[in-house]
Amino acid sequence: MGYSNLARALISMWNSHFSKTIFERQDGTNLKLNIIKMFDLSPITRNSNKKLGILQYKTPNVSFMVPSKDGTKIAGSIWLNDRPSNKWIIGVHGFNSDRFSVLYLTWHYRELGYNVLTFDFRNHGGSEVDVVTWGFKEKWDLIAIINWLISSYQVDEMGLVGTSMGAFTINHLALSEPELIKQANIRWAIADSAYMSVPELLERMINNNAPKMFEGYAREVLKDMMAIYREEYGVNLEHLAFLDLIKPDTEYIPILYFHNRRDRITDHLDSFRMSDLKNNLEDSNRNEVVIYDKGYHHTKSIIEFGENYREISLKFVKKNQVPGKKSK
Repeated sequence: MGYSNLARALISMWNSHFSKTIFERQDGTNLKLNIIKMFDLSPITRNSNKKLGILQYKTPNVSFMVPSKDGTKIAGSIWLNDRPSNKWIIGVHGFNSDRFSVLYLTWHYRELGYNVLTFDFRNHGGSEVDVVTWGFKEKWDLIAIINWLISSYQVDEMGLVGTSMGAFTINHLALSEPELIKQANIRWAIADSAYMSVPELLERMINNNAPKMFEGYAREVLKDMMAIYREEYGVNLEHLAFLDLIKPDTEYIPILYFHNRRDRITDHLDSFRMSDLKNNLEDSNRNEVVIYDKGYHHTKSIIEFGENYREISLKFVKKNQVPGKKSK
């Protein structure tokens, strides 16, 4: 069946991350030419690790590869805490990022005694190439990492920290994998700049990336894209949304949502809605949301509002750790 050239072009562009690999390294830190990032001169968005003084981001204690559900090889790295600990955080990056770049969102939890593990989604960093599915297959990758961790190390408790596509993937996992949550003793999650619905995200991205002449045709292009994902990649994204995943009268792990109000990539109202809906359906107040009214940059609240972000997130984690293991 013939689908629109624009639908195919956008999927191809997103799968390539607007980039071309020009040199492959064994450790997965491949050298890529990224046209978008070449012209991103904002001091807020460039090298967040260095901005927060995280000089160890290039020197993990352990690096490894693990197969995902379909055999796709996923690259991961570990930064052990200076104090021996069985507490773990998994950092989950967003689209067009990698396991090293997401470290800045996880590092301050080390003061509570956590070890940090981050990994590359399929088609990112040092992991094998595949289609980007915005949280569908990416959940398989996160599951594979969690299973590898609990089979390789002693894990007394775990937290998840994700941004953008990684934040959605954490929500997807939290709402659909209760047995794994229990087995891995995952106690809490942080979702930074999350989106609520994959179809709505893609429609927003179509409007942001398509030529002006295609304005008003976003829904038609989206329909073609959904068909391409379904028929050519075996991935049904039509109902991959928070509202379709969450169930009433079910208690999930507590999630803290962060978002910048003026984020142009994902909608800050999604974070508010997810937190509010989760609390209402769980009949609880364990889920929290922080919207920074003066925040502009996607996934960079911790850079723009550092001390406040750290204070709120550390307080949330302390509140939800395993009883008796809370830091003073």
